[in-house]
Amino acid sequence: MKTRGTKSFEADLMDKLRDPEFASAYIMSSIVDNDLGFLPIALGDVAKAHGISKLADEAGINRRTLYKVFDKSGNPSFEIVMLIMKSLGLEVEVKPKKHKKKNAS
Repeated sequence: MKTRGTKSFEADLMDKLRDPEFASAYIMSSIVDNDLGFLPIALGDVAKAHGISKLADEAGINRRTLYKVFDKSGNPSFEIVMLIMKSLGLEVEVKPKKHKKKNAS
């Protein structure tokens, strides 16, 4: 039972995923946490927030292919991930790992 004036979790998430900063953090969480099984789901959630049809047109990828990519068992290639992210206005950045400072003995 929904209380009047409240959003469902999914509706709230979709609203937040339209923000590029939130979307990038959401996707990066799967990579940082080494949960690559969540990556296709995270990409799919962001894609749904922006519109699958719009993404398919911009990326030049068939909608059925996108749904397969975003499936729980999806295993997208790096090339497809990069194409989807570019179409969503996102990019990948590689930077040096932060090293913990050693205590002086």
